[in-house]
Amino acid sequence: MGQQGERIFRLTAEQGFPDPWLSFGDSLCDEAALSTELTRAISTARKEPADERRAEVDRVFAAKKANLIRCAGILDQVLGDYDQSGMWDMLDARASRLDIPDVLETWAHTQALHPFPVVLKSLEFNWGYMKEHGVRAFYEMTREYISRLQENTDRWLTAWAAEVTTGEVDRITAIECDLASIEAPMHCDVCKKTITALLYLDG
Repeated sequence: MGQQGERIFRLTAEQGFPDPWLSFGDSLCDEAALSTELTRAISTARKEPADERRAEVDRVFAAKKANLIRCAGILDQVLGDYDQSGMWDMLDARASRLDIPDVLETWAHTQALHPFPVVLKSLEFNWGYMKEHGVRAFYEMTREYISRLQENTDRWLTAWAAEVTTGEVDRITAIECDLASIEAPMHCDVCKKTITALLYLDG
């Protein structure tokens, strides 16, 4: 573990992940949790097509949509605040100095359990994108990703409504939409690790 990795690791252990990035990452974890809850609610409603079971599906859909609106709002607020404060220039300068292999090594001890370590690959991509395109551009891309998750939820809701109306089970759309949603923490929860490395880079 090199000097940058040691410093970032120590400060993260001492201070944790700073808000609003902690809240943003936690909310995107909720996206996956709600998707899993929704899948189970739909499965139950298919087996027991009673009004209360379908009402539960509607409740989880509403919670999922509201959570994504919250995620988008957090990021929109940060984009505006950092524009006003000039924070992006400081973050770009730090991103240019970040020793990506060194910092990745600090996370590898706990995040490389799988032969394809998705968290480490996501971090590597995030920092590389920031170096090449700028930190604000990375979060503009992230904002677009949230919009696509919202579209994914709308697609799922449309498919479910058609299933209720016709009685024809649509398993493919449910599987595809669930997979898209449960991927979110692998990227957006990782965002709090990504930005924390830059915020703590100089101690």
